[in-house]
Amino acid sequence: MPNPALTSIAEEARNNAGAAAAALGRLPDGVSVARFIADYAAVGRFDHYRHIPDAARAALAQVTTAQGPEAARSFLRAALGQGVAELIVSGRLEALPSRIVHHHSKQLQRIASAIANDADWFDPDSDLLLKDLGLVTLRLYAAAAQLLDTRCGIPRSLILREGLAAVPKNLLKFVQLGGFKPFIQIHTHLSFLDDFNEEGWNECYRCCADLYRVRPDLLGMYGSSWFYDPALADISPRLDYLREIPVKGGAQLIFVEEGGEALDNALSTSPSRRKLHDEGKYMPKSYMMAWGRQQQMAWAARNPGGAA
Repeated sequence: MPNPALTSIAEEARNNAGAAAAALGRLPDGVSVARFIADYAAVGRFDHYRHIPDAARAALAQVTTAQGPEAARSFLRAALGQGVAELIVSGRLEALPSRIVHHHSKQLQRIASAIANDADWFDPDSDLLLKDLGLVTLRLYAAAAQLLDTRCGIPRSLILREGLAAVPKNLLKFVQLGGFKPFIQIHTHLSFLDDFNEEGWNECYRCCADLYRVRPDLLGMYGSSWFYDPALADISPRLDYLREIPVKGGAQLIFVEEGGEALDNALSTSPSRRKLHDEGKYMPKSYMMAWGRQQQMAWAARNPGGAA
């Protein structure tokens, strides 16, 4: 029996997609919304979410050349809506673990509503758009606080980031993890931050554990950020759960860099961290947190949470 909530989302997406498509003129020969979605979903085993297949990029360029950027945005809105409807009707969503279906459905509802109105982020250079296209084509999976990209690997160059003396230590970490790929890479989606809290992150870890049961080839999960820096335990203790929970559950921490992107990301939203940096008492550093499949599944078994 069709899920009434999903059926309602598909109907809203289809209606808003139709309204967006109605604003388009005659599309160039060989270009269609359905073909664009199919081409966008046709990716290789290690094409991460920011990769736009050549055929999809070419179709969008043809629409832009023929009708202008406003039409291209309408085309993308129609594509997102049709993608939502097709995903739901296909049954591929409901074939996923129920916890992921729950969180993915929330994202699809948001997308179905968002395409009703034009916005600047309907642009192939927008990370917001690429993440939504990833969601409607199942190149990304929703997992509460984060999105899951299963087509990723950890750069081998990280072994050398702390110098030659640290190479044996870092090599051992990757031996314990089982290798460098394939891993789930986690991403924050700025279009949906409702679950960016401790329980939302714990739900993300449970979603990963559920996904391993249908994707046993995945070695684990990783993410890189300034908030995995052990210094946060003293500087911003309210954020330390982001590092502490995975590490206590067996995750590995691997140094990435000092300063760089971490500098802006760590200081832009916190006057207290910015003050400590100005006083020479804090230099943001990025670390990768990599959590092996067996260790993360064991953590999820000990911390089942409520039913999704």
